[in-house]
Amino acid sequence: MTTVRIQMAVLCSVLTLLGCHRSVMQNQQRQPLGVAVQPVRNESGWGGFEGDRATDMVVERLSSGGSLFVPPSDRVRAALADMGMDRARTPAELDRLADALGVQCILTVSTTSFDPYPPFVVGLEGVLHTRRSKQANPLDPVRTDASPVDPGAQPAPVLQAFRAGRVFDAQDADTASDASTWARSRVGHDAPLREMDSYFRYAVDRLLEALMASDPSAGM
Repeated sequence: MTTVRIQMAVLCSVLTLLGCHRSVMQNQQRQPLGVAVQPVRNESGWGGFEGDRATDMVVERLSSGGSLFVPPSDRVRAALADMGMDRARTPAELDRLADALGVQCILTVSTTSFDPYPPFVVGLEGVLHTRRSKQANPLDPVRTDASPVDPGAQPAPVLQAFRAGRVFDAQDADTASDASTWARSRVGHDAPLREMDSYFRYAVDRLLEALMASDPSAGM
């Protein structure tokens, strides 16, 4: 009789652990991918470029689908200020910023050329830094004791960089045609060849599509 009780207790413990493990896995699957957008860099030479406005447009585009967690641009700027910098550049800085914001990816966008008068020209380059790490299993039986964890034994996140870039020149017939095609599916942004804000959003959209093609797991 005692043996049966022990077996039942063991079975209940296993089922409880399996239930906890399933709950953890489901929570991880439900957790949206996080992407933080650094302030857009102006490398175009155009002094009137509004970097904060451009950054907000990138954040707006990433947030529009609802499938990504995208911290507001002011929160990213505050995190950078706490780190004593205007943007993260080195792998260590990018990793710290990702930790501070609770995201897996950091997106850096630069304008390489910019002409705000029709026919518009917008050159964009983007780098998507994605962290890839092997998560430790919290239910690993090897780690059920109370011994301290050696930080050096934990797998360090590996940053992978995906890059894309293009000059969107409205004088180019193919680009102008593509912008018009894009506009037909964008309510409120139906004049990219006449309005700079709309054209910039078009260029951002195409840049993000190119980055997604480079890293399909980004889910943008």
